[in-house]
Amino acid sequence: MENASEAIKIAGSILLFVIAVSVIIFSFTNVRVTADTILDYRDRETVYIDGKYYYEASGTERQVGLETVIPSIIRAYTENYKIVFEGLSSPIYTIKQNDGNIIEKYSLDLETNINTPYENVRLANNDQKSEFLCGILYHKFKNDDENAFNNKFGIKVGDTALYELLKNNLQNGKKIEEYLGVYYQDDSEDMPDVNKTEKRIITYKIE
Repeated sequence: MENASEAIKIAGSILLFVIAVSVIIFSFTNVRVTADTILDYRDRETVYIDGKYYYEASGTERQVGLETVIPSIIRAYTENYKIVFEGLSSPIYTIKQNDGNIIEKYSLDLETNINTPYENVRLANNDQKSEFLCGILYHKFKNDDENAFNNKFGIKVGDTALYELLKNNLQNGKKIEEYLGVYYQDDSEDMPDVNKTEKRIITYKIE
């Protein structure tokens, strides 16, 4: 009788083990299908914007206001995001590249001065980041000196402050749609993906 009880226990343990393995295999199959679906969406929804690739993650878009956009802009410099604006009537600022071309910028991130004579200029501390953001967002410059600001950061601010550009669009009945995505900061074909720096990007479409 005791042997029969032990046999039943062993059979029960084996059955539970088989069930557990089956559940694990089923779960991993679902995960693989989900991952393949996400990668497929990423491939089909890749967009080329402002010189960088990114993808619009399905279902993440939403309508936002200034109370969302302004903190996102600040995070672009504290957490190394990239913010891109589509639909602005004028650039946020312009920048002169090494080849002499003047580029109109509709994006904000820590890579502002790449490929320019000011490439060594970096927003190295919070004071510099705050000064730069105040100038870009509100056209508030230290000692009210716009030229000194432009020379310091190697840019030329736009005719209208970014905050005013956004506010005017909202007052004129336009909407701001937010899209989230990622891209590789150094997207060289010769560099393995594991060595690339992945960076988040937030796109605001104004329409």
